[in-house]
Amino acid sequence: MLFESIHPNPAGHPAPRQRSFVQAFKATLAGRAARAIGWFLNAAGQERAESMKDLIFALLTFKQAFMVALVFHRYANRNEFDRQFRYFCGPDIEKEMQWVLSNGRSGQYCNELILFLLMCEKEKRVLELFPRIDWDRVDDEFMEAIGKLTKKLTSGYFMELLAQAHTINWTALRPQDLRRFAELIRIMLEHRNFRFEQMSFEARQFDARRDGDPELFEAPLDRYVHEYFCDKELIETLVVQLGLPEHDDILVTREDRGQYWERFPTDHPQRKVLSEINLFYAYRNLLLTTYHSGEGFLVPQVYTKLTETQKRLRRHLPAPSPELKSLLKKHDTDLSDVKLLSPDWSALIGHNGHLNVHLMMREMGWWQGQPLLLAYKDRIANKPFLSLFSDICPTLTLGENVSAGVWHELASLTPFIGDSHQAFRFEDGRAVYWNDAGSLALKQWESRQRSFPLRDIYDRRLLADNRVEQTYQDYRRRWGMADSDWFVCLHVRDAQTRNDTEGVGESIRNASLASYLDAVRHITECGGWVVRMGGRKVPPFPQMERVVDYARSDDTFPEMDIHLMRRARMFIGTTSGFAYVASSFGIPTAMVNALSSIGLLWSTDTRFALKPVHRADGQMLSLSEWTSETYRWAYPTHESMARAELVVSESSSDEILETVREVLEISDPLRKGPAPGVDGKWERHVQVPGFFGSSRPSRYFLEKHAQDLLREP
Repeated sequence: MLFESIHPNPAGHPAPRQRSFVQAFKATLAGRAARAIGWFLNAAGQERAESMKDLIFALLTFKQAFMVALVFHRYANRNEFDRQFRYFCGPDIEKEMQWVLSNGRSGQYCNELILFLLMCEKEKRVLELFPRIDWDRVDDEFMEAIGKLTKKLTSGYFMELLAQAHTINWTALRPQDLRRFAELIRIMLEHRNFRFEQMSFEARQFDARRDGDPELFEAPLDRYVHEYFCDKELIETLVVQLGLPEHDDILVTREDRGQYWERFPTDHPQRKVLSEINLFYAYRNLLLTTYHSGEGFLVPQVYTKLTETQKRLRRHLPAPSPELKSLLKKHDTDLSDVKLLSPDWSALIGHNGHLNVHLMMREMGWWQGQPLLLAYKDRIANKPFLSLFSDICPTLTLGENVSAGVWHELASLTPFIGDSHQAFRFEDGRAVYWNDAGSLALKQWESRQRSFPLRDIYDRRLLADNRVEQTYQDYRRRWGMADSDWFVCLHVRDAQTRNDTEGVGESIRNASLASYLDAVRHITECGGWVVRMGGRKVPPFPQMERVVDYARSDDTFPEMDIHLMRRARMFIGTTSGFAYVASSFGIPTAMVNALSSIGLLWSTDTRFALKPVHRADGQMLSLSEWTSETYRWAYPTHESMARAELVVSESSSDEILETVREVLEISDPLRKGPAPGVDGKWERHVQVPGFFGSSRPSRYFLEKHAQDLLREP
């Protein structure tokens, strides 16, 4: 039911119905006039028509000429006055901009106005009109022009455009038009929306090194914010909200070097919302940079501010399109209740393991809402494994089970409803790195004797369709396994698979295969087999009896990768993504060469041996130090380790062997009594609650390094 306003109309303004009638009448007249002009120009012939158009524009005032071109383009759907517009109106358009952008023209003729502004290279002004575009009325000429603008902006600074992505009517766009904006969303989802700032920052780093100045790097945060961002208003907001010192000297130096400061248009109708979206993305960027630069202890503060920003943005949550509303109805939810999970959660198999625990957290009441997972079909590490989540978390895969329009509409709402993969905030307001919460959640889940959801789903599906089991049995026979033979899956994180450069970046988590060979021989001497997992580019495995180099074979396919893990007696792994398949299935695991700044999602039947970390004086870090805020954030990269003056080494062959021995004992189907292990006294030395999930250090590793590991602070 519609209700008319009881408030009188301001003096001199027509009532709504009268105003609507007047607008319709004017539009009719304008349309007839435009068609008449078009007929007249056609009758005059091309040469005479051009002379007549020049004469008409020469005699008209700016405003009259502007409106003739605008109305003709709108209602005749022809661009025959474009040349005259550029010549006669272009030079004066900036002087008349207030009149040009008045509500009547920017509303009724927005699309045409944008075209004319682009003709005159007034791109900043176009961005002010972006939310008013009539997407139902766009044509090839308009999309060609706006597409060129989008392409130009995405190659440089484009936060003014990205911050308005939610205003695009995605479901109204034709496929060829949607593709023009899809790159905008992809860049954002890949965390590259500040790539212009990144390139500028790296250029200044290069100049500093060339001039002999100390090398700039991402930490400390208080200087990084001033050095990195190109929007002074954003910098000032971050400084205030994070309580950072004001480094005006940095800003002055940048200005002296010709820095141009970006800013959102003062008169933009949604300026406040756009500034908040820009702030959201800045905090999201800082979550990554603080972790990788060794300042992960700042993640809680940064994430708290991000969630506060998102809370303010949710008050401006756009209404969903009819198509999106229909999809939400199928899942019995509303847009305001959605927790949007980005392709970060679906692209890597390790992140799939994180998602498994994230959904456990929801089941235990740690967070509320309806999860919706976005995925690119060509960026899924293992589709069969990801498919297990469809029973507990709707997965929307672009190009498969959801339209491109709805998928991109949801993705554009990331600042409003996106759920972070980097951090987690408890209901009491505490914020932590996500893995710190995840490891604690897994420990609580297992303490309640809860089962492994993905394992249960997998087993149910296998009962319904056992084709992969039949192929697995064929493989066993071809490999030479007897029906009663058991096997162990082995995964070693290597540089070749990841295209790492040794000694640089995250290659610090890699290990050499040679130190695993004693453990492999022990397994085969006990009657077992070893199936080597990994990517096709892993180094060749030495020729050994009862060892299958599955990773380098032609037998690999995604379903078998997962099935082998499900059928394995145990798994030998490290802090890499594939290990989370084992933990998701509850497979007994020997985690060796382990190194992590953040909580580990390791289950009860996991035993671990850490990579030893030493200070410059040769003293090995204790468990208390290893998990402290002082040292743990130094582990992500070789560079952050060097800045902390720490040295890391690999697990020794004896540590790997004995950890494997212990897990073989745990996984022995004939074992009676409790699983072997150490008492819980070691846990009081761990500074982060639940850091190692439900796992325990191997007895050998703990006893070998007891003097160092259990050293009191």
